[in-house]
Amino acid sequence: MRPDQPLRVLGAPRLAAAALLCLGAVTVGAAPAGAAPGGKAGGDPGGNNGTVKIAQVEDSDTTPENNPHVGCSFVVEWYGYDAGADVVSTVTFTEQDPTTGVGLAVDGTSEVFVGEDRATGAGTSTGLDARETYTLSFTGDPHPQQGFHVRVTVATPRSHGNDTKTKVFWVQDCGETPPPSQT
Repeated sequence: MRPDQPLRVLGAPRLAAAALLCLGAVTVGAAPAGAAPGGKAGGDPGGNNGTVKIAQVEDSDTTPENNPHVGCSFVVEWYGYDAGADVVSTVTFTEQDPTTGVGLAVDGTSEVFVGEDRATGAGTSTGLDARETYTLSFTGDPHPQQGFHVRVTVATPRSHGNDTKTKVFWVQDCGETPPPSQT
């Protein structure tokens, strides 16, 4: 040790080594409480699993795609959710601007079981967990070019993080009577 060298510099390597040792104990040690074996937090694989897609009724090829413009009858598809007897999605639909206040009625189930198998292939056909058909009806006027703007929300337990997924889309061709032609 040189007499002009500050004492704090000599202690820095020891402090750094102690910090790394503590950090290693945190990251290599036991999994946090509630974590699944292998360090996965509450799922297989761990994380905020699952995705929801909107499809036309006639799109039955189980390829996960979103269709932002569907008819009044359409399909909601669930992909990549965790397994479990309690993995049931609660489904709700709400009106969105610019067509809020039009009056919305839903024909379809409000609870869908999606926990039959482990979370695999959320973006592939092998990850398909459920398909449900819904038909919406409206009492007000649609947007003149787009139809009705709607949000579907599914709340599904067991996600590590947010348990809800949403999609906003347009519903068209609901048998609205066209405006009288002006001749």
